[in-house]
Amino acid sequence: MKENILREIFFDKHKHWETFSEKHKERLRAIVIKEVEKFHRCGDPKNGFKLLVCEGCHDVRIVPYRCKGRFCTTCSSGETEEWSRMIVEEVVQVNHRHVIFTIDEGLRVIFQMHRELLKDLMDESVKIVQDWFKK
Repeated sequence: MKENILREIFFDKHKHWETFSEKHKERLRAIVIKEVEKFHRCGDPKNGFKLLVCEGCHDVRIVPYRCKGRFCTTCSSGETEEWSRMIVEEVVQVNHRHVIFTIDEGLRVIFQMHRELLKDLMDESVKIVQDWFKK
């Protein structure tokens, strides 16, 4: 299994992820831990694989299962490319505007502690953009 640079940073002999997660275990959300663990196991044949055999030359290939996780650099890049292709095909070919909403640094801790508020923030952001385009 060929290593990638992010995997090396997280899981090399220095045990960066292990050290970090132990130090910050109270602040790490369960989903973050789950995604990093999936990333760690991704592509390891010990976690399952498909065995492909060529009927002509009888060449055998082991294709390990992938995690399909958001954090995984291998899996998420493929998902992002597929999403991009779909958007290009389905979005009307017109000029687009990019709008970026940021959260003031002083308010970020509130959203970190109450992540459920992020949906309300996004809903209000959508209303603002819709109102702006109506004018």
